[in-house]
Amino acid sequence: MGKIYGKVEVKKKPKKKKNEHNRHRDVILNFRVSPKEKEIIEARVAVTGMKKSTFFIQSCLYQKILVKGNIRTFSAMKDTLRDLTEKINRKPDLTQLDPTDAERLKTILEITNYLFGERR
Repeated sequence: MGKIYGKVEVKKKPKKKKNEHNRHRDVILNFRVSPKEKEIIEARVAVTGMKKSTFFIQSCLYQKILVKGNIRTFSAMKDTLRDLTEKINRKPDLTQLDPTDAERLKTILEITNYLFGERR
């Protein structure tokens, strides 16, 4: 007599959602705001018709920022520039600069241009 095998159910892992660029977004960023700031932010998000997450990502990545110079700002910029200088000295070809480092340098240049250059 042959053996009877039952069906074995294999649970599949749920697929992670991917964004429009086929990347997983599984990192969470949190920050605190005042009730008034929350009201203003929500009003701005509503006007755009975007999801909050999309609005925050677009705002953080693509809008100009206004930095009021203080010792903390300049100290962070100095440390970042020192780090970038060491990396560039090791590999002078700027086309080989890591995209994250390129973005850090671009941000510093935008800030210093605003602080010391033309104010638009």
